[in-house]
Amino acid sequence: MADQREFKIGVLAGDGIGPEITDATIEVLHAASERTGLKLRLIHRLVGWKAREQDGVLLSEATEETLRACNGWIMGPTFAGEYPKDDHTNGHPSGYLRRKFKLFANVRPVRSWPQLNPLIPDLDVTIIRENTEGFYPDRNLAWGYGEFKPTEDVALSLRVITGVACDRFARFSLDYAAAQGESVLHIAHKRTALPQTEALFIGAFEKLSSEYPTITLNPLRVDTFSSSFPRRHKEFRLVTTTNLFGDILSDQASGLAGGVGLAPSLNAGGDHAMAQAVHGTAPDIAGRGLANPAALIPVDRTVTELAVSADACAGMPLDCAAPPARRRGSHRRRHPHR
Repeated sequence: MADQREFKIGVLAGDGIGPEITDATIEVLHAASERTGLKLRLIHRLVGWKAREQDGVLLSEATEETLRACNGWIMGPTFAGEYPKDDHTNGHPSGYLRRKFKLFANVRPVRSWPQLNPLIPDLDVTIIRENTEGFYPDRNLAWGYGEFKPTEDVALSLRVITGVACDRFARFSLDYAAAQGESVLHIAHKRTALPQTEALFIGAFEKLSSEYPTITLNPLRVDTFSSSFPRRHKEFRLVTTTNLFGDILSDQASGLAGGVGLAPSLNAGGDHAMAQAVHGTAPDIAGRGLANPAALIPVDRTVTELAVSADACAGMPLDCAAPPARRRGSHRRRHPHR
């Protein structure tokens, strides 16, 4: 019997090609809803330039309240450096939502697309990055911006690592590994250069390791991983790391698999989940019928699964093996929403 409950999914189309790939994703959602009998209520709200034009801000308080009442939401691409900084989101609505809703785990599965002639045809790896702190200045301070210039020729950036964030992220990563049946969890770090913050991060995993006797922790330096991964990719199935490293490594993996334009991304927290494509707004091809929605459609499925699950975001597998619904093109990456 079909589930008669109604699940609310927010829709933020974003900028550039965002509306196009979001519309395609919604088509798939409607088809899946009709086929399964699952009742979905899609709630559309504005983010980015259109929100700024209508509400004076990149993301309104009313939209935030709408998302809070949703089981999860889809977010199309937004710009990263082009928005005004005189906004409560610090010009970064995607990062703001990750922190505001405590979407602390960013799951980025990467699988090769054979039709794109990937450099590694059989690549299959998932990289999980901590999502709420680290080196990203838009989200590592309670007030203000974590990068500043005390004088014209001195610039400072802060890296924030907290025990609370590390503990919840380590638990999520280990739960995910257990749910996927993985026996090794690789932890990419740079403890030799950042001994205090990396020790806090790695220590969170080591504290929990006895609760997961079937999973071996393998801490390895991020530079070692990045050089070894292309040559020995089959050794690395699941990698977890801090925010900046995860951003870079997942893009490296996507490039080897066929392109970041087809890479999905799930932002998971204790109560909500946000589906995104890794790529940016690609304004140069917006409106030309070239945008490929393949990066957003699979992860949208996972947000729906999490909405239905009573154990939302507790190690749910992210199944992104589905082929693209449309193959009209693989757009170039521009202005990724970090």
